[in-house]
Amino acid sequence: MVNKVALLTLIICGYLLITDCRETVRSKRAKRPRASSAIEFRPEPEQELDEADGNTQEKPLTIPTSFLSPSVREYLELGKSIPGRPGTDYPILSAVPYTNFYCDEQPYPGFFADMETRCQGWHYCDIDGRQASFLCPNGTQFSQAVFVCDWWFNVRCDLSPRLYEINARLYQRPKVNPTRPHRIITKQLVDDIFNK
Repeated sequence: MVNKVALLTLIICGYLLITDCRETVRSKRAKRPRASSAIEFRPEPEQELDEADGNTQEKPLTIPTSFLSPSVREYLELGKSIPGRPGTDYPILSAVPYTNFYCDEQPYPGFFADMETRCQGWHYCDIDGRQASFLCPNGTQFSQAVFVCDWWFNVRCDLSPRLYEINARLYQRPKVNPTRPHRIITKQLVDDIFNK
């Protein structure tokens, strides 16, 4: 029995000496390919929302990728995959701007695309008059027809004000005619339901 304990202790000590007491953990994640050594940052394109300050062209800023985390690099690469030209085909706002949209000017509560942001911004007007403003992700615009952010090429922003009336249906109570007679269950009705 002593020999078995000594042998087991010897095996464990040998294993720990070989591995330097380090455990190896295998990752189930697939390795991502490395990004290029530098990512080129271009200044934001001019939009209709921007004021014209003159034509001062900035040189693209090059930042070494060693300063960027893999998730940031992946995010920057994703931006290149949105079809269309940013600033021209769709707005690319980074924060909700102040606009001339006010919920107290709307006849009913609900969801409203903001025309001043070319439908990238939208507002929720609560029943009590409170207003919450939001921004759709870049490459998307608020669809007034279905109350969600959708790809810019699926949204007709110019039609949004005409669709504001859809909000009137959101908070309506169902109209029930109180004088309508209740259905009377008869033997004939039960036979028709269960014997067919």
